[in-house]
Amino acid sequence: MSTIATVRCRTAQAFVRLGRRLHPMRKQAMETGAGAVFSVGQILRDRRLKKPLVVQGAGELAGCLKLQRTLGEADVAFTVLDDIPAAPTAKDGERIADIFRQEGCDSVIALGDGELIDLVKAAAAAAVGRRDILAMAGVRRLGRRGSPPVIAVPTVAGSGTEAMGAAVVTDESGSRVVLEDEALMPAVAVLDPELLAEAPREKVADAGLSGLCLAIEAFLAAPHGDNNTRRQAAEAVELLLTDLEPCWNSGGTVKQRSELLSASRMAGRAASTVGCGYARALVRAAQTVCGTDMRTACGAILPAVLEKYGSCAEDGLALMAVLADVEPEGSRSQRAEALIARLRNTVFRLGLPDQLEGVTEAQAAEIADIAAAQANPRYISPVVWTARECHELLLTVCAPEN
Repeated sequence: MSTIATVRCRTAQAFVRLGRRLHPMRKQAMETGAGAVFSVGQILRDRRLKKPLVVQGAGELAGCLKLQRTLGEADVAFTVLDDIPAAPTAKDGERIADIFRQEGCDSVIALGDGELIDLVKAAAAAAVGRRDILAMAGVRRLGRRGSPPVIAVPTVAGSGTEAMGAAVVTDESGSRVVLEDEALMPAVAVLDPELLAEAPREKVADAGLSGLCLAIEAFLAAPHGDNNTRRQAAEAVELLLTDLEPCWNSGGTVKQRSELLSASRMAGRAASTVGCGYARALVRAAQTVCGTDMRTACGAILPAVLEKYGSCAEDGLALMAVLADVEPEGSRSQRAEALIARLRNTVFRLGLPDQLEGVTEAQAAEIADIAAAQANPRYISPVVWTARECHELLLTVCAPEN
């Protein structure tokens, strides 16, 4: 990238950092531990919320029954929406907003994976003032009305959306749009490891690798002196690298699932503080252009991006290798390489490919264009790339077909 373009991006990123310092993250209440879902009824009563809309993800019957039980015991009237598809779009979010208004609800409870929680967060904001979800895409587009309270109850761990003031929503064409506003931060996160016990392996891998992408990029984006963000991100990486595989293999123990939930929240908080980088942008673009699932896109793209950053990211990766207890010894380059190798080994042990198969040359170019446009100038990374550098990276992981 040219010097002028690089200066433009770094200047914009400096303003982004300043804005985040001037607008600290919204405070969030949290309930944790086995059986935490049974606290939701009391949470509503304490907040004087009388009519929640419960939005249940596909296949979440057991968790929804627990939730309905606690709402019934608290004598809370509620409406259940349980036919949201596994791959929802903004149109489904508009329907959630319509039902919220029609039923006279005052809050929303989202029970499901990160994609569903993101959709519910956007739908809750749309329910105020009859706003269109896609029209709110961008930074701080919600206005003063904000959003009604959202209680996030994740049933997989890693995406971090339960702790983020942002939402990614898919439109009818398959494109992913990002809404960023502190009002999107759920008022309460309920982290119950028992709800993760029956999560499908694919969703466990999707969420876990998404969390690794968030945490690693947040660590690299954190400015010197922001020890809290770096601590959260490094701890999230350590827990994800330790607990993701056993939870993927057999559901894991209660302790392992609890640690994954903690890692997810820390990754989300860290990313909300400093943002994400080119790996996240490329993953989203690959999902949009090729329909690639999160786990495959992250598994192939994240290690390759970290390697392509080269010496520009070496200091950060070496420090993370120490803090995340991956490689406490060796030279700076050895520690950085050990972290990337550990990440690649995790991808391999999850049975995921290290390349994106069946991607055409035209699709690779389109992914690169979308990612560069999304990342520049706001995403903070060790280096500034144009679409050309993004395309060069993709050629190493896609093996495009002609």
